Amino acid sequence: MSNYIDVEEYDQHEEKHAYYVDMMAEMSRILSKHRGDDAKPCRVLELGAGTGIFTKRLAKIPNIQVVSVEIDVQCFQILKSHMRNHPSVELVRGDSCSYCQEAQFDYIVSSFADHHIKTEDKHRYLQNVWRNLQSDGLFIVGDEFLRLHDSNNHDDWEAALQDYHNHIIAIALEQGEEILANLERDALKSGLEQNGDFKISCSQYEEFLIQTGFAFERKKIGPLNRDDIGGVYVYWSRLPK
Repeated sequence: MSNYIDVEEYDQHEEKHAYYVDMMAEMSRILSKHRGDDAKPCRVLELGAGTGIFTKRLAKIPNIQVVSVEIDVQCFQILKSHMRNHPSVELVRGDSCSYCQEAQFDYIVSSFADHHIKTEDKHRYLQNVWRNLQSDGLFIVGDEFLRLHDSNNHDDWEAALQDYHNHIIAIALEQGEEILANLERDALKSGLEQNGDFKISCSQYEEFLIQTGFAFERKKIGPLNRDDIGGVYVYWSRLPK
């Protein structure tokens, strides 16, 4: 990620990204609901922790042990600074497509990170999620998705990418968040250049989930008043029974 945006500015401003806080709240709610009232101790693997925006929320949940994996060196340094006083969180500089532990996890989570996995690596990534997840566990993803488009038609794909990012940029500008808008412009540029940002549609993502064998549900976080620009969604997926 640090090869196309200012990571320190990202860390300071990204939480103001449209729908992001609501998305993370929904991810936390799903995790809490699945754990149940007894909230027994559990192990959580966070893939693509970035600078730790969602990691900080995980660290506040009682009775969980978190392993947070991040590959980008600059993001990892900021992540370490945020987590230095959180003994329940183990930090690993590693690749989400290959990181694996012998002991599987109760939950695997990913917040605004899956779209940094190259499209051609998505299936390998999801296979690795499968390897790390307990049979009764849950894989919870919050991310940005493009509108339905023909991924083999370059013009249609480019228009879908611009539709989504321009919507987020417009909201940032309405809120007077120029730095956030510039971060989003950089993300759009990286997407167009296929340099670290590889957003796909919900339909494409669901094909990957089905191909890997996951059963899934989803919830749209925003925008809720239109379906022509994609948006932010939360997915929760299970291994087949």
